Amino acid sequence: MAATPNFIPTIWDTKILRVLEDNLIAKKICTMKHEGQIKQAGDTVKFQGLSDPTINTYNGTVNYETLKDSGLVMQIDQQKYFAFKVGDIDKAQTNIDEKGSQATRSAYKLRETADTFVLNKYADANLSVSGTITTANVLSKVGEVSQKLAEANVSEKDMFMIIPPWMRLKLQLSGIKFSINEGIKGTGGMAWTDEMGFDMYVTNQVVNLGTAETPQSQILAGAYNSIVYADQIINTQYFDKLEDSFDSAVRGLHVYGAKVVRNDLLCNFNATFGAETVI
Repeated sequence: MAATPNFIPTIWDTKILRVLEDNLIAKKICTMKHEGQIKQAGDTVKFQGLSDPTINTYNGTVNYETLKDSGLVMQIDQQKYFAFKVGDIDKAQTNIDEKGSQATRSAYKLRETADTFVLNKYADANLSVSGTITTANVLSKVGEVSQKLAEANVSEKDMFMIIPPWMRLKLQLSGIKFSINEGIKGTGGMAWTDEMGFDMYVTNQVVNLGTAETPQSQILAGAYNSIVYADQIINTQYFDKLEDSFDSAVRGLHVYGAKVVRNDLLCNFNATFGAETVI
C-alpha cells in the first residue's frame, strides 16, 4: 500500500479538527486546557489546578498556607476511526473545504460519536430533576434545573444546558428565541440561546432512553468547569491500493477522553416528552 504524493494528510487533519472545533458540543462545555501531547490512545494529559484557600478568622495574626496541587491526570481512552474507499483523490483533495467533502462528513460523524460519549456523563451528575415536559411547564422545569445549579453556587455566566430538538420546539412555543451560531464560535448551524440567563445548546446527541415517538431525554446541565476533555486526530492516511482490491482508500483516527471532575456541579434533567393538548 503506497502513499500518493498528491495526498497531504495535514490538510485533511486540519479540516477535520476545524470542523470539530466549530461543531463539537464537548469543546463548548468542557475544560480543555491541558499539558501533554497526545500521540496515541493510552496517552495521559494533565489538567492543572490548585486547591481552594482556607478562610480563617483574623485575630491579629496571619498564617500563610501552601496551596496543594489539585490537578488531575486523564487517560485518552477513546479511539474511533473512519475508513472509506475513494476514487479520484485529486478531486477529493481539491474539494476538501466544501461542506459535502469526505473530510467534512467524516468530521461530522466523529463529532456525533464524541458528543454522545460526553453527554453520557449525565450518569455521573449529583443533582437531578425529572418530569414530563409540555409547553405549559417547560419554562418552570428548566428554571428548576437552573435553581438547582444556582444553589450549588454555579453562576449563570458559567452555566450550560444541552437539550434535544423536541425541547427546543417547546421552548420556542413558550416564547424563547434561538439563534444559529450568532454569539458563539461555530459554522455548523448549531442552535443555542441565552434568553433564560444561561447558555443552552441544541443537539441530536442527547441520550434518549425512551422511543422516537416519546423521548425520555437525559439532558446534561452544569458548570463549564465540571468536565475535562482532550482529543487529537492521529494522522489521516491515503492508500493507493488496498490489499484485497484495486480500490484506493482514506482512513483516519480520532482519539479522545473526557472525565467529570465536579459532579456536584452537574445536573441530570430526566425529561420525558409530553404530548400537547392545546397550544
